[in-house]
Amino acid sequence: MKQHGADRVITCDLHNPAIQAYFRINCDRLSAENLLEAYFKEKSLKDMVIVATDAGSSKKAYKYSEFFNCPIALIDKRRAGNDDRAIASTVIGDVKDKQAVIFDDEVDTAGSMIETARILEDFGAREIYAGCTHGVLSGPAIERIKNSPIKELVVTNTVPIPEEKRIDKITVLSMAPLFAEAIKRINEAKPLGELFKIS
Repeated sequence: MKQHGADRVITCDLHNPAIQAYFRINCDRLSAENLLEAYFKEKSLKDMVIVATDAGSSKKAYKYSEFFNCPIALIDKRRAGNDDRAIASTVIGDVKDKQAVIFDDEVDTAGSMIETARILEDFGAREIYAGCTHGVLSGPAIERIKNSPIKELVVTNTVPIPEEKRIDKITVLSMAPLFAEAIKRINEAKPLGELFKIS
């Protein structure tokens, strides 16, 4: 059944993958994972460690650590009293003198990512990088990133990044080739599975 004329949706790295089940038309969910992996692989970082910002992101961080064949670290967050806000308190794993890479699906105001970066700095990380699919970068995000210990934040162009937000610390990768290939394969009735093996 068509919804307002559409009979298929192609999306990328949904914040909650369960959203895909709510579509009553075909929904193909692409990922920027391979694009980010390829970018950081070319950097040939030494003493690399993948950092999960909290327990909820540990599964994704573990997948990245398998790809790079490197250790993983986890930021331990605790609730402060009756306050709902989680405070990063310590690091589980070794980050001292290592090149730490934080992966996430989106960066909005950058509060959580910068808090993670500062904890990594306190625990002796030599360099701190971050990668995410959706660079929302709202409110104080740019100022926070500019003044943070993060050496480079890599985002994709799923959300347009205006020139005034393209500071030296931010690298933007294009998702256009992946979406173009997906559209081509759909029109040619070819499977999309191969797209997830490109790296």
